[in-house]
Amino acid sequence: MKANKKTSNNDPKQFAALDIGSNSFHLIIARLVEGQLQPIFKFKQPVQLGEGLSNRHLSDAALYRGVEALRQCAVRLEGFHRDTVKVVATHTLRKAKNRKRFLAEAAKVLPFPIEIISGREEARLIFRGVAETSSESTGSQLVIDIGGGSTEFAIGKNRQPKFLSSRSIGSLAFSKEFFSSGKITPKRFDKAVVSARQHVEPIANYLAEHQVESVFGTSGTIKAIYQWIVKRDGEQPLGITYSQLQGCRTDLIAAESLKKLNKEWVSPERRESIAGGVAVLLGIFEELGIERLVPHDSALREGVLYELAGEVLLHQDVRERTINSLAQRYSVDSAQAQRVLSTVQQIWGSVAENWGLTGQDLEVLLEGAAKLHEVGLSISASGVQKHSGYILAHAYMPGFNAEEQRFLSTIVRYFRKKIQTAEFPDLILFSQNQLIKMLIIMRLGVILNSDRQNSSSLDKAVIEDGALKLQLKGSAKEDSVLTMQLESEANVMQKLGYELLVC
Repeated sequence: MKANKKTSNNDPKQFAALDIGSNSFHLIIARLVEGQLQPIFKFKQPVQLGEGLSNRHLSDAALYRGVEALRQCAVRLEGFHRDTVKVVATHTLRKAKNRKRFLAEAAKVLPFPIEIISGREEARLIFRGVAETSSESTGSQLVIDIGGGSTEFAIGKNRQPKFLSSRSIGSLAFSKEFFSSGKITPKRFDKAVVSARQHVEPIANYLAEHQVESVFGTSGTIKAIYQWIVKRDGEQPLGITYSQLQGCRTDLIAAESLKKLNKEWVSPERRESIAGGVAVLLGIFEELGIERLVPHDSALREGVLYELAGEVLLHQDVRERTINSLAQRYSVDSAQAQRVLSTVQQIWGSVAENWGLTGQDLEVLLEGAAKLHEVGLSISASGVQKHSGYILAHAYMPGFNAEEQRFLSTIVRYFRKKIQTAEFPDLILFSQNQLIKMLIIMRLGVILNSDRQNSSSLDKAVIEDGALKLQLKGSAKEDSVLTMQLESEANVMQKLGYELLVC
């Protein structure tokens, strides 16, 4: 299936999603046809990025393979607008301590930012990919995705996930841990299955109280096991059963090593990870009591694609729903949050272009900071900024990638009191200067509404000769407390390299 190499920047009806996985990189391009996404190009490159992860550091060879795969993807994405392409990375880059090096090299060949997503966010997007492309969308579903480094579980109904979990059991990781020499014995296999069962126990506890009607399996590992069964048995079953999996286990043990396994059953790209994959799936079957699992073609990349299209065409930003949900959960004072939001948006509108803060992502993050900066009040009013920052750093926030969440939690952590730039997180998608400017806007928004009254203190904000100038309304000029707060903030800004003038 081929796609046009060049795509018009003005065509909002084509979208692309790139999944940087531990085993393979997957690119999918689709166009919108009568409200439905129609895939027009799929590209898979076996990279085995996770195989090069040693002591949580990517090897030079793995890094090179990954960058070369991205170079090929970039060719297919020439002409695409940044807003119509989303690139996500999963387990291996979540774990790699030298991921900044990989991302820096990737940026040289791929003109789109790479978002490293959490395991739970990965599970949510996988579930969406299955739900959007499955005819069985009304009953309760369990979706299992076995990757190279982790396995994601999602349970939901009516296209809405209710339970999400990511466990550190993957086909490549288990193959390296239990079958590193390629030798396969009953003892090694049993140890791998028991380990998988122990990791999956939390999902079993949830399922004990929530029955599911169908079980879907995504990812290359499950598809490879299914194709193995088809080739071995000479027929195409409706899914994978426990007895068929046991047959795969018997075949592996009988072969004694991966080198002796029938080459027609498993492709060369999957051979190094297949033993671990079978062990993981067997452990899942046994612990969860699964009778049959149906392989499904859609997975993470499709979920990313549908979410991206919804954001661009229908303005459905999952992050905004997440912000509102957290505000409600922690009983935030919505009136005060709205006052702060109105003020920061007013300042933003005056300084964003001059300060290089344009972009929908930054606007959403500023909205999140305004609406959620007081979530820590649910713990204590003393040190509220610390409590709020901690909550947002550790909460599950659907729609936010790992860096966006760190960025947001940092703004909230320092919305008042002393700023410690040495504790700022490392950033790749954003710059430190952007973080500081956003923090300045947020802090001023809080100060200008410290009286918690509905009347606004700010008349207008402008950038004048490089300085941020605030013009207050008449009554606010006479507020000695506000004047003192702004004078103190001017000193804070001066240390950060910015000038604040108030009149």
